[in-house]
Amino acid sequence: MTKRSFLTVIATAALAIVPAAFGADTSALNVTVGPEATFASAFSATTLTAADTKFGGFAGTTNFTYKIRTTLSGGTGAITVQVSTFGTGGPAVADLSYTCTAPSSGTPCGSSTPASTGTATNVVAFGADAHSADTGDAGTAVWALVDRTGVQTGSYSSTATFTISAL
Repeated sequence: MTKRSFLTVIATAALAIVPAAFGADTSALNVTVGPEATFASAFSATTLTAADTKFGGFAGTTNFTYKIRTTLSGGTGAITVQVSTFGTGGPAVADLSYTCTAPSSGTPCGSSTPASTGTATNVVAFGADAHSADTGDAGTAVWALVDRTGVQTGSYSSTATFTISAL
C-alpha cells in the first residue's frame, strides 16, 4: 500500500467517524400549560384602628399580591375571603365590610361587600384568559367595622382566610 493510499484510507475512516461523533438528532419538546394561581398577604395581621370621631367606626387595609392564569376559553378565577367571629361580647361580623382594589387583570368587589362567616365572598373575580404580571399583581381589601355602643371593651380578633382559584 502506498503512502497516498494509506492516507486516503485514514481520511475516509475519519470522515465515517465524524458524523457518528458529532451527529445530530431532533427531539420534540411538548408542554401543557394549565391554569394556575398563587396568593400572598403582605402582613400576617391587619389592625383595625378607630376613626378620629367618637363611634366613627374602625378601618384597616390588607395588602396582598397574586399571580394568576386562567384558561383561554371559558376560564374563571377568584380571590375570596371568609372571616371568623370576633368572639363573645365583641363586634358582630354583620358590622364588618370591605371594598377592594385590583389591577386590570381582575374585577374588584363592589363598593361595600359584607363580610361573611358562612360563605367566602369575592374580593377579585377573573374571566377567561386572565393573566397577572410575571412578578405578580397587587390588590387590597379595605375593611370597615361599625363601632356599636353594645360592644364590650377589650381586644378582639377575627381570622380572614383568603383563597385564590383559577380554572
